[in-house]
Amino acid sequence: MGQTSSNFAKKVVSPFSGWGSECESKKRKAVGLDNSAVTPFVYKRRSSMYFDEDGDLAHEFYEEVQINRNTHKTTMRRNYTNLRPEGEIELPHPRLSVDFPIIMCEVTKS
Repeated sequence: MGQTSSNFAKKVVSPFSGWGSECESKKRKAVGLDNSAVTPFVYKRRSSMYFDEDGDLAHEFYEEVQINRNTHKTTMRRNYTNLRPEGEIELPHPRLSVDFPIIMCEVTKS
């Protein structure tokens, strides 16, 4: 749904992977986009966590806000300001890319 596969994945699936325009492949090699250097594994991912002003790390930050001074009622309000994303983090083990359109299953001998 809305995803496109990479050129490497298309060549793996296509039976005519070697057939294509030679000019395009020469241009890709000149730029450094050789298909042999592409791997289907992902080693890093973008983190979904953020740092706040104090250096605390979390998915979401909330602050307690007083609604009315007379009743002393408070509520929690989500904080969106002064947050920095954690950035890219290393995965504990490599994972397959979502652009790799091959179904993998375990086959048992009977």
